[in-house]
Amino acid sequence: MPVYSDSTINAIKARLTMSEVVQWFIPVVTRSGRHWAKCPFHGGGNEKTPSFAINDKDGFYHCFACQESGDMFTFVEKMEHLSFLEAVEFLASKAGVELVSEKGRAQGREKGETEALLDLNQRLQGTFHHILLKTDMGRKALDYLRRRRISDEMIERFSLGYAPADTSWLHRFLSSKGYSDEILRKSGLFSQNHFPYPLFADRLMFPVRNRQGKTIAFSGRDLSGRENSPKYVNSPETPVYSKRHNCFGLYEALDTLKKGGVPAILVEGNFDVVSMHQAGLSSAIAPLGTAFTEEQADLLSRYTDRIDLLFDSDGAGEKATVKALSIIHAKGLECYVHRLSRGKDASEIIENEGEKALNEDFNACDSAFDYLVNNTAKSYDIRTPRGKSGFVRAISPFLMSTGSNVERESYILSLSTYLSVPEETIREDMVNSSERRAPREEDAAGPGEGPVRRFSSAAASIDLYAMLFLASHRDLFRQYRTRISFGDLRDREAQMIYMALENAMRNEISSNELFLSLISDERVRNDVATSFVLDEYRSGKISALDEAVDRIALRGLEEQRRVLSTQLRSFSDSLDGEQITETLERKTELDRQIADLKAVLYGRTAREDED
Repeated sequence: MPVYSDSTINAIKARLTMSEVVQWFIPVVTRSGRHWAKCPFHGGGNEKTPSFAINDKDGFYHCFACQESGDMFTFVEKMEHLSFLEAVEFLASKAGVELVSEKGRAQGREKGETEALLDLNQRLQGTFHHILLKTDMGRKALDYLRRRRISDEMIERFSLGYAPADTSWLHRFLSSKGYSDEILRKSGLFSQNHFPYPLFADRLMFPVRNRQGKTIAFSGRDLSGRENSPKYVNSPETPVYSKRHNCFGLYEALDTLKKGGVPAILVEGNFDVVSMHQAGLSSAIAPLGTAFTEEQADLLSRYTDRIDLLFDSDGAGEKATVKALSIIHAKGLECYVHRLSRGKDASEIIENEGEKALNEDFNACDSAFDYLVNNTAKSYDIRTPRGKSGFVRAISPFLMSTGSNVERESYILSLSTYLSVPEETIREDMVNSSERRAPREEDAAGPGEGPVRRFSSAAASIDLYAMLFLASHRDLFRQYRTRISFGDLRDREAQMIYMALENAMRNEISSNELFLSLISDERVRNDVATSFVLDEYRSGKISALDEAVDRIALRGLEEQRRVLSTQLRSFSDSLDGEQITETLERKTELDRQIADLKAVLYGRTAREDED
């Protein structure tokens, strides 16, 4: 749910124009009274002719080449890699607008809790860091870092610290700073079952920071040496931290990633991240005690078009690589896999041979396809027909999710040579494979290559048309939701818009900006933003909406009738007379409703033809 009110959004829009915001990032030219720029999204500002139109009156932009659309908040989100709420805060500071909470005291309390937890984490990060560097308690942890050849620069960059072995210290320290047990229980720092026993004691501490540099969690490496103590402990989910949506080292890698043209390097552990940065490979990040997730891939895709994998070479590492690779490839990102020969991981090489050795060893890599071929071949005897068939079946999902036809055909040609099997045979097996996954158009191309997904109103389903129309006329939704429900829709994109309309109605959201923030899927959000500037939706006739809603209802009624007809044909022998009569009456009623609805539809069409 959005934090800021419509009045806040409108105040920002009243003080800033769309062209003014764009001008902060890229040059804007004015021709025939309209503002234009070279699109920063698909052309990187290298277009010969500007295709990026800026509409100050309606507060939207639209690129006629790549079909990107949105408002000033969307633009700042994409240019600065921010969330919607962060974009609001960014623009509010530029416009001199005081931010107003949407729900007053309730949200004030929620915001207060969030700020308290962030303040707690930030204070604790500094304290852990001080203990490591300036106290006798931290000597053991500092000596451990020295043995692992971690430099002072990395200790500072990652703000490494030490949590004392005394299990009463953490609660005592935080209580003395005024934090209540209610906040401490929500902090993720203590056992939920044995409060106030700390999760982190006698551990080397790695702060986890979000992309704004705020400490949101911790990861602790055991230094006690006890057999029953887990090697690493990570913060659980808290009101300010979600494992699936964050990566260790992202904040430290941002300056490198924002330069562009640099891959994110995904490694397994915290020490690997620190070691990679120490070797100058400063775009390294790691998942947080979990397998790599789609949400983490989405997060990284804001900053790079390529993710390189460097996991351990053991069985678990190979499985993790294959899983991460499939996620990355499905997102349309380029991917390479690195293998180290001088040690099992980056931190071991740093410890034994130093930064230069790690940098040299890291250079060798395989493409995602080559790695999959080599890895999959371990499981099949490709000297036999059955082994070849199984091999193709295993690798088909990767091939089918490849958006570029040229790229896919190149892979098939390589497989044909590798397996000594005709290309057409491989294509047939791909199509017939039970594991085949039809590629979606939006997954078809990585950024900057392959076909560009364009929103096409002509190709929109009847479901999507109705929802886009209502998105532009949200005041009508309360009326039309009595005629159409979520369950009536078959189009996934339309279903997402329906849920956003429900949320907007319940929370009395009127601004386009806040409405768009309710849609989590970037593709759907972009389509809705595009529809806002199209006359077909913005100025369309209500009769067109009525027809779409009636056709959706007609489809539902006809589906119900088909089900009843099937029941009568297939189960008539097992139904008693009363059940048959009841089913026939229901079918008769459906027949009547369908006939009435068709009469309405045909009558409306006839009137429009006369007009």
